[in-house]
Amino acid sequence: MKKILYPILLITPLLFYTSCDKNTNHDDCNLIYSSFEMDSTKLNRKVLVIGLDGVRSDAMQQNSSPFLHSLSVTDDVYFTASHEVELITYSGPNWSSILTGVHYDKHQVDDNSFGNPNYSEYSTFFEYIEAVDTSINTASIVNWTPINTHILSTVIDFSPQTSMTDIEVFEQAQSILLNADPLDADILFIHFDELDAAGHSYGFSIDTPEYVETLNILDGYVESIFNTLEAKRLSGEDWLFLVVSDHGGDGTSHGDASNTYINKTVFFAQHPSIDFKHQHYSNQTDLAPTILDFLGISSPIFNCKTDGISILKQ
Repeated sequence: MKKILYPILLITPLLFYTSCDKNTNHDDCNLIYSSFEMDSTKLNRKVLVIGLDGVRSDAMQQNSSPFLHSLSVTDDVYFTASHEVELITYSGPNWSSILTGVHYDKHQVDDNSFGNPNYSEYSTFFEYIEAVDTSINTASIVNWTPINTHILSTVIDFSPQTSMTDIEVFEQAQSILLNADPLDADILFIHFDELDAAGHSYGFSIDTPEYVETLNILDGYVESIFNTLEAKRLSGEDWLFLVVSDHGGDGTSHGDASNTYINKTVFFAQHPSIDFKHQHYSNQTDLAPTILDFLGISSPIFNCKTDGISILKQ
């Protein structure tokens, strides 16, 4: 059984809170008693997140993404094609918000240069996981390397920082899942980028063959990975499956934050036995609290700082 570590900062009991209002001054959040709790009944749960860069919501159709389209209408899935992205619609701010659970005004990434990030105060969900149990194996396999080099550079057990194609990302992810090579990941983040590249080169549109063809290829990768996960579930492993995108697109760009083809994208959460808050309108900050909730990890500091909510009903 994995060893559970509970880092505790001893402060006067007068400063102990179990939660706080989202409008709380975030300097005060740092004064909160920083113990972590983990539900032992959820000790062996695992998480897989697939990031699909540049998904335009109306492309989730039977002909362009048959697997994801069919998944979106199953009973054990939370799905929305109106997932709200950040007001700044670049990739840097959005992947930062997805991984930290706070909006860009807090993590301070407002473009793709990562000039002055505040990840030290607003950590990624990976850091909270590692703070509770350092033996949990974490991995991040990405096409767009700034995710690993800037956002996740100091915390992931395995996070290659060299450029990869989408097929190489897929093959590396499958190697981890099927062969535990180079590690047996408990928390795995995967990022595909060639759909975004197709949009920038040819157009983000269901009428653009190159965009649709790329999405169809990615849909096949996602289906293969999901089937691998299903086989692991049959062997007794308890996985939460998530798919999220950073933004949509229109024409060959995604800079207009008022354009619904850009500011809305897709979000999936799938688990065979957990209920989801289907009436909730999700945004980029909801993924991190959803993951920590599934893993049974509770942190008063994270609860104080996050802008998101868990979409799990449990």
